[in-house]
Amino acid sequence: MYLNTHTYYSLRYGTFCPKTLVEIAKENQCTSIALTDINSTSACLPFVQEALKKDIKPIIGVDFRNGAKQQYIALAKNNKGFQNINTFLSELLHSKKQPENIAPELENTFIIYPFQKDLIRVLKTNEYIGFSPVDIPSIHLTRYPTEKGVILQTVSFRTKKDFNTHRLLRAIGKNTLLSKLSKQEEGNPNHKMLPVNELVAYYTDFPEIIANTKKMIKSCSIDFKIGASAKPQNQQTYMQKFVDGR
Repeated sequence: MYLNTHTYYSLRYGTFCPKTLVEIAKENQCTSIALTDINSTSACLPFVQEALKKDIKPIIGVDFRNGAKQQYIALAKNNKGFQNINTFLSELLHSKKQPENIAPELENTFIIYPFQKDLIRVLKTNEYIGFSPVDIPSIHLTRYPTEKGVILQTVSFRTKKDFNTHRLLRAIGKNTLLSKLSKQEEGNPNHKMLPVNELVAYYTDFPEIIANTKKMIKSCSIDFKIGASAKPQNQQTYMQKFVDGR
């Protein structure tokens, strides 16, 4: 049920490796998890490898941010969707542009916008609104439509020590003293992983949000052809084939 998680490949933000993320997921009874590092897909391959070892379904995507501000999350429905996300990400990085607050058309992907109580979006077929547990009182008060809502509990930290490390990384990234680091440049210390049943319990008044999240998870499937049965793809293998005339 976790559609937005980070590793230390979220540069100058994340605090642990892909293997640790998977171990945390296993400890919290996750059967699937989405890795969405900030403006990066560098950890996807090791993440998928570790997830498969633990019998966890891996989902991959990107948390597109302008600085520390989350604009939207893109999840790959399949390999083609992952290619489209990477193509768009490369265009942004090469042009040195920041992602805008409206996602582009990316085929074979899901887009999740973080909930904003003062903003009602017109959503495309593949677009959803992510509600964190702290957003739930606002949903009750504003009667915000939840027909296209999904669970969105971000995971960036395990402990207070992780959060302190994160703050140091943010200060380095902003080239400022820790004492002068803006709160807007920090993550939320509550962005931790909970046991799945505890997370879902927050949304019992909104069964459509739970159903949408499960449906999204079921609809995502990528295959990198890795594992014990995969054929070798390294340069030495290709060189040997060339030498042998195959």
